[in-house]
Amino acid sequence: MPPLSPSSSPSSPGPGMLVLLAFMVEFLTDTIRESLPYADRVPARLISSAVGILLCCLTGIGLLEIIGSQPCAPVVDYIVTGLIISRGSGVVHDFISALTGFARSYARRL
Repeated sequence: MPPLSPSSSPSSPGPGMLVLLAFMVEFLTDTIRESLPYADRVPARLISSAVGILLCCLTGIGLLEIIGSQPCAPVVDYIVTGLIISRGSGVVHDFISALTGFARSYARRL
């Protein structure tokens, strides 16, 4: 029996995990900005980008892997995914919807 690919594995994360991570980034960014006295001098986008990248690296969740691609350097996938989720859960949801719509229209052409 051939091994399961990452996209077909029951334990592989789905697009919903990106939305969950985006909510976590928003929560952690707000908590950091409220808790640390000097954090108000650092732009919120910089904090959320760092938190997003860190979460993706720690969890090993990357967008390219979720859609079934095998990135040559997973850390690049984590950085790109971290930057995407750092923009917020609404942006992530819109991005996933756009990808899903593109995939459906592409599949109809085949």
